[in-house]
Amino acid sequence: MAYPKEYRRAVAEAYDACGSSAQVAKQYRCSESWVRLLIQRRRELGTLDPLPDYRPDNHKLNHADMEQFVKLIADRPDMTLGELADALDKKVSVPTVHRATKKLGLSFRAFFTRP
Repeated sequence: MAYPKEYRRAVAEAYDACGSSAQVAKQYRCSESWVRLLIQRRRELGTLDPLPDYRPDNHKLNHADMEQFVKLIADRPDMTLGELADALDKKVSVPTVHRATKKLGLSFRAFFTRP
């Protein structure tokens, strides 16, 4: 969680007044490194705002992969998660395959029941 904008502004103003990250950190009960990073961000980016959250794209299986996944399960419902991961054209991990089964609403029981 990022510090509030008012707090960041106060820390920056205190740093401008004294020039010591150690003194400001002690006064505002934060780390010296955070004070230095805040001042560096202001110098380089011109803002005291926190950097935006970076959330990587964790969707390893696209629509076409999911269609292949469903077909694999329909053809051979007794496959293990590891076998499913190996059978997919795209290299994915077993946890990714497990999340895909949950997304499709499949339980482990669905893998063992035959139509």
